[in-house]
Amino acid sequence: MNNILLLGGTGFLGKPLLQKLETKNSVKIMIHNSNLQTSAKKFKGNILIQKSFSKEIRNNETVINLLGQMSADENGFINSNIIGGLNLLNSCIKKKIKRVILISSINVYGENLERPSKETDRLCPKTTYAGVKMITEQMYKAFAENHGINITILRVAGIFGPGNKDGFLTKIIQSIKNKNITPVCYNNGEQQRDILYIDDVVDCILNVVNSQHDGFHVFNISSGKRHSINELISMIEKISKTKISAKYSSEIPDEKCIWADNTKAKKFLKFNPKVGIEAGLEYTVNQFLN
Repeated sequence: MNNILLLGGTGFLGKPLLQKLETKNSVKIMIHNSNLQTSAKKFKGNILIQKSFSKEIRNNETVINLLGQMSADENGFINSNIIGGLNLLNSCIKKKIKRVILISSINVYGENLERPSKETDRLCPKTTYAGVKMITEQMYKAFAENHGINITILRVAGIFGPGNKDGFLTKIIQSIKNKNITPVCYNNGEQQRDILYIDDVVDCILNVVNSQHDGFHVFNISSGKRHSINELISMIEKISKTKISAKYSSEIPDEKCIWADNTKAKKFLKFNPKVGIEAGLEYTVNQFLN
């Protein structure tokens, strides 16, 4: 049994991860303002206020940080990643932490049209989101090297599945029923993304929790494949038997293509995505329609 401190357990990824973790581990979860129903021990805290959570960190504990994901509040997003990250790392220095697991993003690689990005590739973020994630990763790496904290960074592809309220796939699926929602397809729908079903991401994090990797490590948690927005729309139209009314734009506001090589995660984390994109989309769409 592992002692787990989960930061960010109320979101799209956090909820199913918490459900799996609490069955076989001693889990404590930091909440800000939530009526979350769980058997895990809950405490109120704020990643931006170090003293609100530092005393809750236990020796020989694995800390999983899901905070600092995409947000419309840019300042809040930056603060939760950088200031929050510093608060967490400084708190961990004082305790004998088993490991910190940080959820990052394959967006840190930036544009990649030729081949899937590898962990050893130079990072070249194109957006504020990706840039902040890169800076956050570098901060965690520095603390691992200078203070001996065991840190594993998971660069996760785009996550999809039932219950997701954000992202372009969600808008496409919502537009099936709500004709007032018109998804915008940039680069005329030719932008390509690497996406992964939610269950496969949760299972991978569980594998990391149950593995032993001392020092600093980075893994791509991805499908290793890329799909254009047009391809995804076609799949959803076929599943739902509904024509999607999308708006096409030649504008390219961010990366044309993002995808990542998952060979390292397969080798060292026993990562093996089980849900293909067609099956994942079918389940997601049917759950929404029903």
